[in-house]
Amino acid sequence: MKCETCEECETCDNQPGYRASMQITAVVNQKGGVGKTTTTINLGGALAELGRRVLLIDLDPQGHLTEALQLSEAPDKRNLAGILTGAWTGSVEEIIVPYSTPGSGRLDVIVTTLEMFTVGRELDRLRAREERLDRVLAPLKDLYDHCLIDCPPALDILTDNALTAADGVLIPVQAEDSTLRALRLLLAQIDALESELRRTPLTLHGMVVSMLDRGAGGQARSNIGRSVINALEGLPLPIVATVPRGVPISEAWRYGRTVTDYAPDSEHATEFRTLAAVLDKASA
Repeated sequence: MKCETCEECETCDNQPGYRASMQITAVVNQKGGVGKTTTTINLGGALAELGRRVLLIDLDPQGHLTEALQLSEAPDKRNLAGILTGAWTGSVEEIIVPYSTPGSGRLDVIVTTLEMFTVGRELDRLRAREERLDRVLAPLKDLYDHCLIDCPPALDILTDNALTAADGVLIPVQAEDSTLRALRLLLAQIDALESELRRTPLTLHGMVVSMLDRGAGGQARSNIGRSVINALEGLPLPIVATVPRGVPISEAWRYGRTVTDYAPDSEHATEFRTLAAVLDKASA
């Protein structure tokens, strides 16, 4: 089949709906407990619901994503740590775990492993240490539409790998005072990495306000929450979703499901569908 625009084959990037390669998004914030894993899992579920092929990567040695989806950690050298350090030289496709196939979509996972706790020290001894994940993901770029990386709560070598491999970033935040300082440190880290390692700048998709205690009119319940939201809205970085605190998120986590699957009619699912539409449009 040829497209009418340039008479090339159906893989031409003028073809409607064509995706040149997998869009890689780092879900990142060095501050812990801000909703990185929740955002990664439920955004992935919403993208798969749209019919997209989605790969989730649990880059956090604590393994919250692996645990939340009730998947087993990789037990031997055939795992993410092994392939990042070169201790195992097999295909990256061999360490991908299928999770679900909602409709025409697909949600797969690269799980974490205990070796990820020490992989940073191993990477420090290797050449091009910040580019290891980028090389690992290169063979997958025609197999998936989206890759979401759940980053560790640190500005370390693993986070640098995620930021080097990614096309863009999503930054989960909470409406609390420590958010603004953490955000400044993260943006400084991104600027430094771009100047040293990247040929193209990262796309800053925006912030996801997580676990918001809502009051009347859907606004933050506390004065502190409202003042932080106001400060965030004054930044050049947009707020692309606001996810309220609520039972559907906690219960979906407990049962190893995405919130779009577990509670499809909830406001939480709606927020992640909205976020998925934003991210998917950026990749088109």
